[in-house]
Amino acid sequence: MKIAILGGAFNPPHLGHQLIAQQVLDFTPMETVWLTPCWRHTFDKTLALAKDRAAITKTLVNKHIKYCGDEIDNQLSGNTIELMELLDKKYPQHQFSFIIGSDNLKQFHQWGDWKKLITCWNFWVFPRPRFGFNLAKYDLAKPEYRFKLIRHPLLIHSNISSTNIRKRIKQNLNITGLVPHKVKQYIKMHQLYYEKRDR
Repeated sequence: MKIAILGGAFNPPHLGHQLIAQQVLDFTPMETVWLTPCWRHTFDKTLALAKDRAAITKTLVNKHIKYCGDEIDNQLSGNTIELMELLDKKYPQHQFSFIIGSDNLKQFHQWGDWKKLITCWNFWVFPRPRFGFNLAKYDLAKPEYRFKLIRHPLLIHSNISSTNIRKRIKQNLNITGLVPHKVKQYIKMHQLYYEKRDR
């Protein structure tokens, strides 16, 4: 099976993640997308507990969008190379690729073992507002680099971000329309991302 990995902090997951996953299914040969939350952030950003991010991410699952807990379950470092090698070894019957936003191209050289990554696996590049597909600009246009640019006239872009959602929650602003209803329910029930007050 052809599986595209959508990795990230999912802190929290939102409708933008769901939209990207669905459009990868719509406009590429991928048969399913695995949502894969990280155990910890590569650049040491503070995250909600892994168990909470995993539980929220699972609410986005449907017939062709699945949850993958391998990064959290194995407490991986956050380096994509570690995840992809693990998946290839654990699921040799599948063909894996990875999804990134075009905003990641600028700092792709900072990824661990980035040259091995981009020569061993396909990377589906989803367009992000204000970030183009200029691979040459970042010295990433070599023929051996396996970037696959997602283009389609019906492609829908979203500027929803987890950062802005967390800020809205801290300010007690409504997040309806930014996250699925089950995500909103979980966040409220477990009081995630709310401003902590002294008791």
